[in-house]
Amino acid sequence: MPSDSQQGSRHVFVTNNSICVSQKLQAQVLTELAQLISEPRMKSYKVLTSGDSMAANLGAYLWNKQASAALYPLMQCLEVTLRNAVHNAASNYFETPDWFDRVTKSAGDDMFIAYMKKYPDKRDRFYRNGVSTGQRKGKKIWTSHHENMIATAKEKLKNCGKRQAADAVIAELTFGFWSGIFENNYNDIRSASRLWPHLEPTVFPNLKPADRKASTVLYQLKSIKDLRNRMAHYEPIWKHSSVNNASSALSYLNNSIDQIVALIRGISHERANLLQVSGIESFARNLCQEELLESYISAY
Repeated sequence: MPSDSQQGSRHVFVTNNSICVSQKLQAQVLTELAQLISEPRMKSYKVLTSGDSMAANLGAYLWNKQASAALYPLMQCLEVTLRNAVHNAASNYFETPDWFDRVTKSAGDDMFIAYMKKYPDKRDRFYRNGVSTGQRKGKKIWTSHHENMIATAKEKLKNCGKRQAADAVIAELTFGFWSGIFENNYNDIRSASRLWPHLEPTVFPNLKPADRKASTVLYQLKSIKDLRNRMAHYEPIWKHSSVNNASSALSYLNNSIDQIVALIRGISHERANLLQVSGIESFARNLCQEELLESYISAY
């Protein structure tokens, strides 16, 4: 077994009641780890450590892993709660569980008209069922991004030998779809074929009218989606235009937690309370504190 002089001294730190033991690492080991993780990625953590210490950057890198894992259940809860709340409300409002076909068709029609006005030279290349008139020969059918998402979800179910039932399609649709349906094309008080503002009180019964406006929710979901994408692609989750040091990184993550929990509570007090009593929310918040980040930075 290597001696203390070979491997360095042990360092003990606590994360949410769990004691972790690490060892001070040799420069050679740090160099090898940096090569496998990639030096550019390791160096990006200088924002959190305020220095060129590879050991400190490694600690911040490992903290990022733990913080990402801690935030994941919050993100999962928001996505599942939001999609089911929208699905239930829309199914009742449109009196069909396949409401998404009708809604995306109607919004897609408007998108197509706007697209053709912006790019009139495209008229000879694309047509839209129910909208375009005249010759279609030689043209491609135009579909919106959200219609393509639904088609992809249905195709995936088909290829897996599963029924393309509404509930199954809903479960296959990505967070990008659920944030996207808050865009302006789905918002028109004059049209009964739009989601918003008609369903705002039903989907977000615990939010004030100003806070549950589709445009307000969309703004928050875009920010949360960016964070989710960084988590999904194993990127530093603290990266944001507002971040220039450890303090602002922690502030950004804590603000993100606030946004996620507020939206969940806006939909359901019970879902938000479950995050509290289960310790999921507090675990994420504890990891996004200066003391915990510093314990990782100094551990190696």
